Amino acid sequence: MKKAFRFILLSICMFFLASFYKADKEIVRKTISLNGNWNFSVDSLSLGESNHWETIGLPKNTSRIVSVPHVWNVEKGLEKYWGNCWYEREFEVSESDLQKTVRIQFDAVYHDAVVYINGKKAGEHIGSGYNRFFINISPFVKKGKNTLRVRVNNDFSRNNIPFLKSYDWANDGGIYRNVSLVITEPQAVKNIKVVGTPNGSKGTADINVSFIDNSKIDFSKLKLMATITEENQTTNKVIFNSELKGKLEKDDFKASLNFDKINTWHFDTPNLYKLTVQLFVDGTLKDEYTTVFGFRSIKVEKNRYVLNGEPIRLMGVEWMPGSNMERGMAETTADFERNLKLMKNANCIFTRFHWQQDEAVFDWCDRNGILVQEEIPFWGGATMINDTLLALGKKHLDEMTENHYNHPSIISWGIGNELESHNPENVNRLKTLYNEAKTIDASRLVNFVSNKLHKGKPIQKDYVPDASGEFDMLMFNEYYSTWFGKSLDVIGSELDRISAEYNNKPMTISEWGLCEPAHKGGDPRRIKEMAEQLKIYGSKDYVAGAIYFCLNDYRTHMGEDFTYAYPLRVHGVCDIFSNPKPSYYALKKESSPVIIKSVEVKNGTATITLSGKTTIPSYTLRNYTIVCGNQKITIDKLEPGSEKTFKIKASTNQFSILRPTGFEVINYKF
Repeated sequence: MKKAFRFILLSICMFFLASFYKADKEIVRKTISLNGNWNFSVDSLSLGESNHWETIGLPKNTSRIVSVPHVWNVEKGLEKYWGNCWYEREFEVSESDLQKTVRIQFDAVYHDAVVYINGKKAGEHIGSGYNRFFINISPFVKKGKNTLRVRVNNDFSRNNIPFLKSYDWANDGGIYRNVSLVITEPQAVKNIKVVGTPNGSKGTADINVSFIDNSKIDFSKLKLMATITEENQTTNKVIFNSELKGKLEKDDFKASLNFDKINTWHFDTPNLYKLTVQLFVDGTLKDEYTTVFGFRSIKVEKNRYVLNGEPIRLMGVEWMPGSNMERGMAETTADFERNLKLMKNANCIFTRFHWQQDEAVFDWCDRNGILVQEEIPFWGGATMINDTLLALGKKHLDEMTENHYNHPSIISWGIGNELESHNPENVNRLKTLYNEAKTIDASRLVNFVSNKLHKGKPIQKDYVPDASGEFDMLMFNEYYSTWFGKSLDVIGSELDRISAEYNNKPMTISEWGLCEPAHKGGDPRRIKEMAEQLKIYGSKDYVAGAIYFCLNDYRTHMGEDFTYAYPLRVHGVCDIFSNPKPSYYALKKESSPVIIKSVEVKNGTATITLSGKTTIPSYTLRNYTIVCGNQKITIDKLEPGSEKTFKIKASTNQFSILRPTGFEVINYKF
């Protein structure tokens, strides 16, 4: 009788709980792609505004259909067109959606965008052409068909970052990333930021939920239900499924969750977690928002990057996106993946991006294990950070961190590259950006990349040390044998001098390489100097990592190679079509974390002795695999400097060493 009573009571409770948290699928978040066919018109005479194209539409005699994502600078005759162009398309809004919040999400428009709905200006996004942004178009839409027009400008501008022509990549104008219509209830989530901090096998998730419009929410009736599930792992366990308990601080809801057992994110074990938050008001589901994060810590300590408590020396390569000859900056996910796989297959687990990238790039890095420094595109000696550019820099920083906060692959925010870094105004304003970045996100490193650290201290009293020394890691673009006009012979002593001048602060060689045709010698010189320079870096204990420049030959308005209509720089270990050169395979070899000390084959068995590198790169191998034909042996653990011997049946005349993620480290033939 008691059991029956308990069952009835439980059933009643579950009924009321289900009634309280009723979920109407018609009112949750809708995301509708606006990619595909758009009308497009070049406005070389800037007549669009004065002739009111935003109202009457694009001229039929000059407009044509293009497919968005799109850039015009890959089209014949428009390769060097900098100016205005217009985009136009229709979309529909239902009567029920008129009561909701309707926003357009642009994943990026380069570099200025003015957005019109049904002839009325709905908003604009100026000077920040690599960041995602939203325009609330609720006041401008009507039932049925609506017209969206966007005026885009890619003129070299003082009111833009990058500043004027001071950058070394393609100036591609257009709506070059995805566009979506996002429809929610007025009570909806704007963003969720998560900091996943490991502590041994335990972990803490600090969760920050922001809202589209706080004035629309009765917080006394608000409940946030959350589910956290393993993602990109061998299992799919739910580690949390309950109400988020927290408090409202400065208009955001903050909660902290503690876990006794988590799996950390690492470049060899990229374990992720999916967080889904449902927003209820007075028992009715109003919104559902999902994000992915990882438990990962990063710091700099004793001349090393320290990842989840492990000191490591990193090796990587920089890839210059936007170099697809057909699509330019409007690269597809397949384009991204092709280049990222080239990086990872070359044992390069660390990279920089001079400008902010598409979400798909970081999603791939999260799931496959590449560490990233993402940067504000302050670039070059012509860029002096005045009040206008400082304000724009803060805008870039805010948008970059807001958009990409949860990606565990991003270990550092970059605040500039190759500026006049001994100029006191630039130094002070970079310090301002550093402090802003640390306020926004104390869980990551913040760095500035210099190509002027080699400029030693002169006698004058007003000497200003290089800005890079003010931040978490010295980052030095080292070009002694090329742009600096010296030779390889001076590198070791020069690095020692710089280290001493900056109190032995740890250093990353953030670039080195060979740019053709400005510097002669071609790929043979590239291979030779790559190995010699990396050997020097590895011999210096204060060097924590190195990033080769670069993966690919690339499109840039600064290019010296005019083989094609848009200039190129021949700087890569792969050509402009992502085909590997011999130097690519040299990079793969140099970037391996393991040394094959000896291989002996006898009576059908291969005896393989391996050693963990102590130079660059240097990190512990865990659960790597030796594969010979259909035979496999696990390398459970190989630390830097340690040596182990393995025996495997030699069913073929070669073996491979694979990472836990399946990427090949070495292929050895005997």
